[in-house]
Amino acid sequence: MATSSSAALAEFLRDLGAHHRVIVIHPNSLLPRLFLTAFFDGVYVALDETLTDAKAIYAVIERACQEQTTARIESAPHLILDDCDRIDERALLEIVRAFIEKLERGRIVLFTRTVPSALLNDMLLREQTRFFPTDESLMLWDYAQRRDDSILLEVRALGTGHVLLNGRVVDNWDGVLPRALFFYLIDRGMATRTEIFQTFWPNLTVREATNVFHVTKRKISEVLQIDLTHYGASYYRISPQIQLSYDVMLFTKLVQDGTMAQGREAVDLLERALLLYRGAMMTSLNADWVRERRKSLQYTYLEALETLAETLAQLGEARRALGYYRRASAVMRILAKGGSNPALRERIDALERTLALR
Repeated sequence: MATSSSAALAEFLRDLGAHHRVIVIHPNSLLPRLFLTAFFDGVYVALDETLTDAKAIYAVIERACQEQTTARIESAPHLILDDCDRIDERALLEIVRAFIEKLERGRIVLFTRTVPSALLNDMLLREQTRFFPTDESLMLWDYAQRRDDSILLEVRALGTGHVLLNGRVVDNWDGVLPRALFFYLIDRGMATRTEIFQTFWPNLTVREATNVFHVTKRKISEVLQIDLTHYGASYYRISPQIQLSYDVMLFTKLVQDGTMAQGREAVDLLERALLLYRGAMMTSLNADWVRERRKSLQYTYLEALETLAETLAQLGEARRALGYYRRASAVMRILAKGGSNPALRERIDALERTLALR
């Protein structure tokens, strides 16, 4: 699904099969709370850490129904549970099971900042669950509907750096080095042992570097509980058992396609690329290879902003174009360490005059 608008949600709900009784608002979607308005006819319950068991949650839901509607909970079209990640997953699973049986035709809608793994591990509930919005090119996967036996590895390097393995957050890396090597291998896609050694251990002998490398690589395997790489023809490559979804790769591909396209197609591709750019690459790491890659991607980001602004100006959408030009100008000042681009400044001035902002 390409968009996350209210219209897209309405279409999703209209086409949803009757057997799909649980909707999970995707935790990786931008501004998920905007979707709350689509369920105004339901019973809304905000969960918190004080609700330590299913019995307490059940009582809160019953009380919310009495306060928000005169009808019985059984007839509610939607039961909206917010902040689901604040309670124990087993309690959430028990509540979902109970109200699936209790609601006559209604659905349970979950707002959460993490993927509800316990729910997905229940095969009966998994069959009844859908995520919204979903768009694999924007790293919005419907985990419940995946039928592929491959291991889904989602890596977001644009920003501080986040990793999901089959929807599960990976955050315990047993040190900085395993995490840094992981992101390096992901970003390179394929690398020789010499390239790895020169990047991470240039001052060690080959024997010493080999020992450290294998220890670090083993730690990565222990963290992920899978082998990240496959070695062959002198290269370490991402294991063929892994289905990799990498924001940097998706972002650069969308920008490349957007700069080649024209008109509305270019606008759509470039706006999608910008949705993936959630900050400079790996701000939590400061190695030379990261800084070089980060700067390169910042220039790609700048190119996307300028191209999108120029395309919108050509389409007569001056106000939107001005917004992207201003963002491009801010990025330019960062890259030029306070300097400015005269040509870009001229375009901004011209658009401001057109819109009578001066």
